[in-house]
Amino acid sequence: MTRLALATVLAVLLSMLPGVSHAAAPGVLGTVGNLIREEQPRADGVRHTDTKAIIAGLKAINANTYVYPMAGDDVQWTDLRDEFLPAAAAAGVDVWVLVYSPSQAGCCVSRPFRHDYVAWSREIATLAGSHPNLTGWTVDDYAYDLRAFTPAYLRQMRAAAEAISPDLKFVPTVYYPQFTDAFVAEQIPLLDGVIFPFRDEPYRDTSWPWSLSYQVRQLAQRLPGTEIYLMPYAHPLSHAAQKPTVSYVEAVTRKGVEHVRSGELAGVLQYKLPYHSRDLAWTRPAADNLARTGSGRLSFVVQQNTATTAGMWCGATRTATLTSGTVKRITFHHSDTRGPQDPAGHHVKQFLLNGTVVWERDVTAGTWVRATVDVTSRLAGATSATLQWRLYERKAVTNYVVDAGVDDITLTGMTMSDPGVENAAVWTPNLARRGGPVYCSAQVYHENYGADLGALIAGLYATG
Repeated sequence: MTRLALATVLAVLLSMLPGVSHAAAPGVLGTVGNLIREEQPRADGVRHTDTKAIIAGLKAINANTYVYPMAGDDVQWTDLRDEFLPAAAAAGVDVWVLVYSPSQAGCCVSRPFRHDYVAWSREIATLAGSHPNLTGWTVDDYAYDLRAFTPAYLRQMRAAAEAISPDLKFVPTVYYPQFTDAFVAEQIPLLDGVIFPFRDEPYRDTSWPWSLSYQVRQLAQRLPGTEIYLMPYAHPLSHAAQKPTVSYVEAVTRKGVEHVRSGELAGVLQYKLPYHSRDLAWTRPAADNLARTGSGRLSFVVQQNTATTAGMWCGATRTATLTSGTVKRITFHHSDTRGPQDPAGHHVKQFLLNGTVVWERDVTAGTWVRATVDVTSRLAGATSATLQWRLYERKAVTNYVVDAGVDDITLTGMTMSDPGVENAAVWTPNLARRGGPVYCSAQVYHENYGADLGALIAGLYATG
């Protein structure tokens, strides 16, 4: 048997495995939204879609797909038809169209067909007939509007598209908790795939990436034969306490690309990745840097409207190597956001040595405070020590926001890499939480957020 024939047989056998959605390599790799307009109006007085800038930005990050948002005036539709699709085809970029759902009418209404999704199906399919690189479309926040998108209405949408362009994919955006048994039974057979935005459900943060693989595998098992496209948040998530950092987006994307390779995902589509210097999110304001010095700090968070129970915690653990000298001491600075009206006795900052609490403070209103812990007697004869900083829930809360920080660690009689928390990659593998909604992260500020993140995404997409 030839090598090519053997590869074909293996591909067929893999496609028959249950519980796995399969995508042709290299998968869909791209970004959603962040449409850039030209800097100056044309003769019609309108700032049109800046096709050249968008294509250049997409090529710089090695994207093969762009999800073009239909928001604002009617010109975005004509620009898509007359300019963007031909230019994207010439650049080897596939295009999906994003249409907003009825529940988003307060901020965004897609034109020209507004909330007539049968018309959207028909017209996008018609456009795809003359532009083969228009391969799919999505409805944002789709599953919030299932009263509108009933199976009967969805069948009308599909019929309108299939009569014109049978290969056009309809891939709506669906959040993890919305994949109920009823949704899977009634909706999934009528969809070509789903965009899955990852936000560490049920906690809705953009700091904690470790639940991603579990959620991907659960969806792959529940949706056999359905293409699943991961959507990492490169743009701030509403209601999240913190903006996504470069290290967070890289970690989620890296894991997503691994799942594309394994066949559990069909692609990765960043949510509003700032891929061009004219994007407002390309740089981060200095106010985003909450470190005491430098650019990084440890952050321990409980978000608003979040219930915790006593005993939950999240901690950052490191191993220190003891050096010569008789004195062993740990000095660090800590802060938090407790207000003067907030009660004591709920959130507690702690430092643990070899698993034992040797220092703790209630969260207290104020900025950075210095703490020194002498551990000389506890480390007699030792050659190493396990250090952990954590936020511990002494009492349950239902809506008590806190963000506690640790920075500028100084060690006497021992050594540890990156005591200033300037490199998230050093700290992130050693984070752990118990109980869920208390989470922690190494928050490292990048002024040049778009450029720094884009370079990392480009490398991951190049190997995807």
